[in-house]
Amino acid sequence: MFESNAQTSLPPQESYQFTNGHWFDGKNFRRQIFYSVHGILTGKKPAKVDEVVDLQNGYIIPPLAEAHNHWLEPQSVDEYIQNYLRDGVFYVKDQGNSPYLVSQFRDQVNRPTSVDYITALQGFTESGGHPNQIMLQFKGMGVFPKDWSEQDLNGKALMLINKESDIASHLALLLKDKPTFVKVFLLFSEQYEERKNNPKYLYKRGLNPKLLPEIIRLAHQSGLSVSAHISSAADFHNALIAGVDEISHLPLVDFEDGVSKEHFIISANDARLTAQRGVRVITTISWLSEMKSENPQQAEEALHQVVIPNLRVLKKYKVELLVGSDQFRQTPLGEIMLLSSTGVFTNLELLKMSCEVTPRAIFPKRKIGFLREGYEASFLVLGGNPLVNFEQIKNIRLRFKQGYLLGTPKQ
Repeated sequence: MFESNAQTSLPPQESYQFTNGHWFDGKNFRRQIFYSVHGILTGKKPAKVDEVVDLQNGYIIPPLAEAHNHWLEPQSVDEYIQNYLRDGVFYVKDQGNSPYLVSQFRDQVNRPTSVDYITALQGFTESGGHPNQIMLQFKGMGVFPKDWSEQDLNGKALMLINKESDIASHLALLLKDKPTFVKVFLLFSEQYEERKNNPKYLYKRGLNPKLLPEIIRLAHQSGLSVSAHISSAADFHNALIAGVDEISHLPLVDFEDGVSKEHFIISANDARLTAQRGVRVITTISWLSEMKSENPQQAEEALHQVVIPNLRVLKKYKVELLVGSDQFRQTPLGEIMLLSSTGVFTNLELLKMSCEVTPRAIFPKRKIGFLREGYEASFLVLGGNPLVNFEQIKNIRLRFKQGYLLGTPKQ
C-alpha cells in the first residue's frame, strides 16, 4: 500500500486477486472472487497475480459520491481530498466555482490516488442575487486577489445576467474554461418582480425566470447540461418547465422569509413531470442540522411537514435522486446518514442511491457504480453488511481505486 497523495509518482499497476469478500450485486451481497487487471475488474484469473488480498469476509460496495459541493479553498484541497477518501467518497460534482480557484488545484484531482472532480465553474445569477454575497465573503477571506473589485467577480467568479443580451457573451466566456455543465440560480422566482429592486432582498433573489429558457437553449446547443439551484417549490416548477436537466436542491425551507410551508411542497404533477423528463434531483437536506442547532422546533416542522413529504412524492414517481450535501468543508456522509434517519428509504434504496446512481450521474460515460466485469476496479470494503445495519457504511476497512490499493487517508 502507499499513501494517497495527489503528487505521488504512481507505481505500475499490479494484478490483484481479492478473496473472502461479499460483493454487492445491486440487490444483495454475493461471495465471489474478483481480480483487478490494469485497473479493471474481472472474474477471469490473469496469467500472473502479483498479490492476493484477503478481504476477511468484508462487504464490498462501489465508492460513494458527492453531487453538490463547492471547493473554494485551493490551499485546503489536499485536506478535502483526504477527508473524502477517508469517508469513501471518490467522486465530486462542484456546483459553482471560479476558474481562478480551480486552476490552482486541477493537478491534485482526477488521479487514481485522489478524488475525481467536475465543476460548472461560474454560475449564472443576476446583480445582487445569490450567491454574490458568498463570493464576496470568500474575497474577504483572501481566496481572490486583493485588487479585485466586486465588479471583477462578474465573469471571474459569477456570471451576472441582468438582460437577455448578456446571455450569449457570458456563456461564450464560460466555455473558454471548459466547464462540465452549466449552473443557474433561482431564488423565490415567483416573487422575482417584488424582490428585484427591494434592498430587503439583496442576495435573496436569483435570475429572472423569463431568461432561463434561453440560457438552457444555448447551453444545450453547446453540449452542456444545466443544473438549477432552487429555494421554493415555484423555483422547482419554473426550472422544470424551462427545461433543466438537474435540480440541485430540494426546496430549502426558510421560514424567515415569511412564507408558509406550502411554498416548499413539491406538487405531485411536478414530481410526475420530473420523472417523465428524466430530470435528476439532488437531496441537500443537511441544512436541517444547522436549523436544528438554532431552532429545534422549526427543524422538526421542516423535516416532517416539508422534507419527508417531498422525498416521498419524488420516490413515489421514481424520480432519480442523487446524494449531495452542499455543506462546505464536509463530505456527503452526514447527508447520507440524515437521509437514512428520515425512514423514507430502505437500506437497499439508499445504498444504491449513494454508490450506484450518484456516481453514474456525475460520470455517465465511465464504467463505475457497479462491481461487474469490465468496470473500473474501484470499491470500498466494509466491516459489516449495510443492508442489515446501515451504520456499516462508515466502517471502511479498505479503499481501492482504479487498480490501486490506497493507504489510510490522513485524519
